[in-house]
Amino acid sequence: MRDLSRPLQECLSAMDDKHNLQEVLRRYPADRDELIGLLRLSVDLGSLEAPAADPAFRLRARNRMLGAAAHRRQARRWNPLAALPRPVVRLAYAGALAAALLVSGLTAAAASDNSLPGDPLYAVKLGVERARLATTFDSVARARLELQFADIRLAEAQRLFAAGRVKDGVRGMAEYDTAVTQFNRSIAGSSLDSGAADDLSRALDDRAARADASLKELAGSLAAGGDAEAAAAVARTQSHVEQAWSGSKRDLRARGTASQPANNHQSKPTGEEP
Repeated sequence: MRDLSRPLQECLSAMDDKHNLQEVLRRYPADRDELIGLLRLSVDLGSLEAPAADPAFRLRARNRMLGAAAHRRQARRWNPLAALPRPVVRLAYAGALAAALLVSGLTAAAASDNSLPGDPLYAVKLGVERARLATTFDSVARARLELQFADIRLAEAQRLFAAGRVKDGVRGMAEYDTAVTQFNRSIAGSSLDSGAADDLSRALDDRAARADASLKELAGSLAAGGDAEAAAAVARTQSHVEQAWSGSKRDLRARGTASQPANNHQSKPTGEEP
């Protein structure tokens, strides 16, 4: 074990004389951490109520600090990470921490899939959806995601009504309406070729039919149960969403067929009479 008596004494002297301790520590870079630990121990020992007249006190304190240094060095000798360069050790710890956070994040995200508005993990669910949208740059893929999220909002509202959370269910209907509106805005502002427009139009036909049947059934069930106000709210959502779907389908069908006449004209052989 390296003798730290001299560098430790220099550090203690620098502290006593109010000199720059950092300059002394810079002269011993390999022992910097050990010296700082010993200095902290020195401060702790200095707070003890030892007899001021005892000449052996400083010697006992010095021996205790050196013994602590020897114990630390022995412990480090059995640590496999201590033999690695410091950046490698930090990288290993960072990797382990990142893996732990990833596992916990995926667990939370999976648990949030079935959460409803008001549940603790519902914010995680919405955050995952926003992240997926923010990282989807293809217009068609983004539109399909927004259709999927609209379906999720409708399913959430239905589950809220089924659980007896009528007010939350009405708010869920408003969220579903907002999701459909957002899809329509994306379609209006997207550049789609005829093939993509036709694919989205077919997907929209299926979604709109299922949503219309589901909303009618829900409104009828609420009315039969005596909740006329909630039934009216669902009916209003159904009417507004049906109009929105119709507008989107007209837009998509127009885009899907707009290029057909031009394509047919270009396909005719040169010189052929019209």
